[in-house]
Amino acid sequence: MRLSVRFGVLLLGGLLGSLYLFNAYAGRGASPARGVSARNQARQHAVRAAMQHAWGGYRRFAFGRDELQPLTQTGNDRWGNWSITLLDSLDTLRLMRLAEYDEAKRHVQHVDFGRSPDGFKVNVFEMIIRALGGLLGAYELDGDPMLLRKADECAQTLVRAFGTPTGLNYALMDVNDRGWTGGSRVSLAEAGTMQLEFKQLARLTGRREYWRMAERVSEQLEGGNRTEPGLYPMFVSVETGQYAPLPVYSVGAHADSFYEYLLKQHLLDGTAKYRARYEAATDAIRTRLVGRTRGGLRFVGRLTADGVLVPEMEHLACFYPGLLALGAQALGRPRDLRLAEELALTCVLAYNSTATGLAPEVAYFTDDARVFEPVDPRYLLRPETVESLFVLYRVTGDPKYQDWGWQIFEAIERHARVAHGYAAVRNVLSAEMAANREDAMESFFLAETLKYLYLLFGPDDVLPLDKYVFTTEAHAFRKHT
Repeated sequence: MRLSVRFGVLLLGGLLGSLYLFNAYAGRGASPARGVSARNQARQHAVRAAMQHAWGGYRRFAFGRDELQPLTQTGNDRWGNWSITLLDSLDTLRLMRLAEYDEAKRHVQHVDFGRSPDGFKVNVFEMIIRALGGLLGAYELDGDPMLLRKADECAQTLVRAFGTPTGLNYALMDVNDRGWTGGSRVSLAEAGTMQLEFKQLARLTGRREYWRMAERVSEQLEGGNRTEPGLYPMFVSVETGQYAPLPVYSVGAHADSFYEYLLKQHLLDGTAKYRARYEAATDAIRTRLVGRTRGGLRFVGRLTADGVLVPEMEHLACFYPGLLALGAQALGRPRDLRLAEELALTCVLAYNSTATGLAPEVAYFTDDARVFEPVDPRYLLRPETVESLFVLYRVTGDPKYQDWGWQIFEAIERHARVAHGYAAVRNVLSAEMAANREDAMESFFLAETLKYLYLLFGPDDVLPLDKYVFTTEAHAFRKHT
């Protein structure tokens, strides 16, 4: 099915919630938030209520397990029984000052990072960003040494995956069998999205081996065989450090957060070489991966080994406008901000152009000036577009980004909310929801989607961008400089 893209102003729907002001930052008291309108106070309160609803379903039916399955009202351990939703959501609970935080934090002490179900292979990348990152994000807001100790315990398990000839991590590992890890190939994102977490852990614990490990990975990825200046192929061998032949380039799945961490490593500690690498990558992406439809929409596509730009944009790639805006502000690159605004419009129109008001997982831009086709019509409760809206609002102060974010939140409430949580949507083209939901509520919905929406409607001095760096899983780390 084709969708006609509706241009023009996105209209704000009716307000949810009451005019109740709740302070966003855990360290603040109950004083009024400066510069936040009554409208945005109500919006923020509605997002907080959504977090309570999502957490309430998890707490009732899946507490301590990895994920809630909201339709069958059960839990699963698909990530290895490490209480991933709980760990990933800790700082969101703390940020919103929800009473449920204390119970969740108590449970952290009982998570055993040295075990998983027999034969289970833990996804190293996901455990770094969700478990380790979640614990560090909670520690940043709370300061309880127990959280830092558990983060160190988690890291001590995960570092075994980096025991390869190149220092690159295996994608999967069996934590029960200390002598075995597996998989000879790792994606760019899986290898290049551990630096913030391990460098911050090194800073907080004083364990420099974490820092050295992260640097070794970065230098290995930088030194691999590359033919496109500024761009990095999607897959690399953990045995040789060489990139796979017939490379494909993208800022979507398998590559996205690698590019994100080039900038954010520089922002975290001021290391100049990462600024240079980010700027080279940004210029190459603009030249080689950014396209424009006949109707004028900008998109970030996929470059094949033959040099063909595929006019297909993933929801995952909608983080990129926010990254561009962050870099534009921090590094003085105004041209990047203009591109960020154009790409963000495309991402928002992907929501605004469906029957549900939710964006598809993947969209293909056709030759028709005003048409795109959903390649994958699911909405998985993803955060990338609202993440970009949050950053763009913080950078520009333009309230349209708040309005667009509110419209997305309203669509989530209408179509993804169920009796005990929120469920992914099978087909965003159909507003008939009777059999149109999946029995899944990923932890990133609580860790990222709701957190970014909450911050979007709050005061700018809560987790300000000049003092904090957000990981790819939306865990806020204090800058070193």
